[in-house]
Amino acid sequence: MAKGESRQTCDLYASRYLGWVENRRGNLGLEAVERAALVVAADGRRGLIFIRHGVLPQAVDRADSLGLAVFGFDPEGGTLNGVNLVGREWYATGLAG
Repeated sequence: MAKGESRQTCDLYASRYLGWVENRRGNLGLEAVERAALVVAADGRRGLIFIRHGVLPQAVDRADSLGLAVFGFDPEGGTLNGVNLVGREWYATGLAG
């Protein structure tokens, strides 16, 4: 169950994860990564960001340093892949890590 800020700002939440889906045009930037990190830190669950388009290199680096997984998705092709190091690791383990 999500409460407080996580309930107000997350698109997805589960017992171990909080998730955000960025389906807008444009690249994922630092602001979205920092916002997710603040919520995750206060909540205690791990953070997932799903992005349809690109990710700025600074956002990739920051997400890795904060332990957030970034996944790229293609809704038409039905594919998902890890964009940053954490995302690739979690994708390989099926979020079991």
